[in-house]
Amino acid sequence: MTFIGLPDVNALVEIALPDGRVYPTRVEDADGLLLKVAAPRGAGDIDVPELGTEVSVRWTGPRGLYTAPGTFTALERSRVSVWTIEAEGSVDYFSRRIAVRVAAGEPVRLLDLDSGEEVFHGRFINISERGVRCYGLAAGVFAEQPVRVKMVLDDNLLVVEGSVLTTSATHGDDVTAVVVYDPPDMQAQLIRRYVMNAQIRARKAAADGTSR
Repeated sequence: MTFIGLPDVNALVEIALPDGRVYPTRVEDADGLLLKVAAPRGAGDIDVPELGTEVSVRWTGPRGLYTAPGTFTALERSRVSVWTIEAEGSVDYFSRRIAVRVAAGEPVRLLDLDSGEEVFHGRFINISERGVRCYGLAAGVFAEQPVRVKMVLDDNLLVVEGSVLTTSATHGDDVTAVVVYDPPDMQAQLIRRYVMNAQIRARKAAADGTSR
């Protein structure tokens, strides 16, 4: 099961269709992975997608753009006609700033920002200046939880405050967690340096492989 922060009731969102059409609307009701949005004017009655059409729900927050894939499952005609979207259970996050992401495998710990208790420990899957995707063992981590991220990058201990964007169960007791943050300049520089060094190592490894 994936725990995600879908938009709340009255949130302004966009529904993007596979053919490039994008309809602005708002959330009328939310229940788990089911979202009911106001049927777009005109399109909601005239240009209705076929049931089963894959769509993307987009909305903005203070950290950037969020998008969740889903399926158009129903049209309900009433005083306020609504489209029902069943989300797949994942949310992607796109920073307002360009942030290069690289694969990584270093240890990482997440501590609840309020209690200071460790709620996750594991290793990175990838990292950028704006966030990390990691997997490991969780003990109370959840979406939208404010956390303190502790990690060692190129022998530098780094501690940044962030927020859990999504969590999802993987194999057994393992959990994948995505954390976003906006570090101060000094910490951001350390992350950028780590990312740059990782890119250099990756390019060198690729070059060594092709030269054999």
